[in-house]
Amino acid sequence: MSERWRGAALAAALLALAACETGGVWANVPTDNTPDGQACRREAEQDPEVRRIASQFTASGNEAWNERVRQEMLIALPRAWRECMTRRGAMPGGGVEPLRRTTF
Repeated sequence: MSERWRGAALAAALLALAACETGGVWANVPTDNTPDGQACRREAEQDPEVRRIASQFTASGNEAWNERVRQEMLIALPRAWRECMTRRGAMPGGGVEPLRRTTF
């Protein structure tokens, strides 16, 4: 896959993520409209691990693979968001791990 097409596929995947800001893969990220919460949502979208996972999404219709990618995103996005919120001091570190959703 050429670099141009890879970039287009990644942009499409991230655009799809942004469109589903409260559901889908964002379902495990709390709705937080504070400046820190919104900044951390943007940062989570740009997280290298999240981008790596999003780049694996296929538009070819392989639903089993895409479901696997969605499940990984359900874990990676909240993790990146929580790390950002903790780093900004908007959320205390540690505590009990939040429950994970298994489906949309």
